[in-house]
Amino acid sequence: MKRAPFCFVSSLVVFLAIAALAISPSTQAQSPKPAKLESELREALRQRWAALSQHDANAYGAFLDDAILVPDNGLIYDKKTLMERARTLQENSSEPRDVQVHGDDNVGVMIYRTTSHEPFAGQEITEELTIVETYVKRNGRWLLTARAESEIPNAGRASAKIDPNVLDAYVGEYEISPGKIVKITREGDKLMEQGPDDPKPEADLPLSENSFFQREQPGVLTFTRSPDGRVDTYVLWIYDSTITGKKIK
Repeated sequence: MKRAPFCFVSSLVVFLAIAALAISPSTQAQSPKPAKLESELREALRQRWAALSQHDANAYGAFLDDAILVPDNGLIYDKKTLMERARTLQENSSEPRDVQVHGDDNVGVMIYRTTSHEPFAGQEITEELTIVETYVKRNGRWLLTARAESEIPNAGRASAKIDPNVLDAYVGEYEISPGKIVKITREGDKLMEQGPDDPKPEADLPLSENSFFQREQPGVLTFTRSPDGRVDTYVLWIYDSTITGKKIK
């Protein structure tokens, strides 16, 4: 299941450059107390999330800076595109945890951890994320001007108890691109996976009867079935993108 997160690394470099440019002109401004800044940024985040949950693009856009740029999976989104996504995005997140803030009266950076929930393939995909957001104050309001996220590996997940007999249906080879094969095998009560670039198989731990994860890697793997009930597709949800493979053997 290992995949090199090249797009994320590139996006994070872009984000950090944006954040640095945003903060540097205001270093002479008087810094507010961290508790006050954190409270204000948390409230801006809460209201933005509330607008997003209602798919209210205009209300959502009111919390975005006109010059906002958000790197995501190799693309850069501006305000117009983000508002368009808000009309259909089916995602919700838990309250921010492990919050850290830095900034002054005009620019603030908030780093936090959250759990994201998003429907996919008929079920809910859960991701643990670290978010970095940069805010600017315009006319007394904190507006989001840059954002980046990184997925936290699955080390903290708890595996589910499933009937080991269901694992046999997933055994086989799945072609994720021409000549690139993911091999799924079974060792006792464990499902094992070896990607085309993996030196050896690694255990896929169950989240449910058809969804799995690896302890030290991000991503969630789901197997889907054809109308006649046969397992035919490997779907890896990772770094806000999907990798699919058809069962060939």
